[in-house]
Amino acid sequence: MNLLRRGLLLALAASVALLTSCASTPGASTYPPIVFVHGNGDTAALWSTTLWRFESNGWPRERLHAIDLPYPLARDTDNKPQDGRTSTGEHMQYLSAEVDKVLKATGASQVVLFGNSRGGN
Repeated sequence: MNLLRRGLLLALAASVALLTSCASTPGASTYPPIVFVHGNGDTAALWSTTLWRFESNGWPRERLHAIDLPYPLARDTDNKPQDGRTSTGEHMQYLSAEVDKVLKATGASQVVLFGNSRGGN
């Protein structure tokens, strides 16, 4: 084997070793936690297919959070109490509390919010 060919093979082997040592599987902390918020009158079940798609694409299950909002129907008039319905303020308080729970559970400093209908407004 001539000297040039040997040098090229050694350079190739060193490059492969370097690239292999740099490659790693991302850890859970690489993936920000995602909070999925359903819309008016819906439930967290709305997000089942979406959660499966994220998981099948490698997103860790413990970083995916679909929440169920209590009394998911909005009031007809936001400032007038209505049985079984929430105001925008109540909706936001609950969402804020749920986000705080996810932050505490994951140790993350922020979350990604996915919302649908009232959950995204």
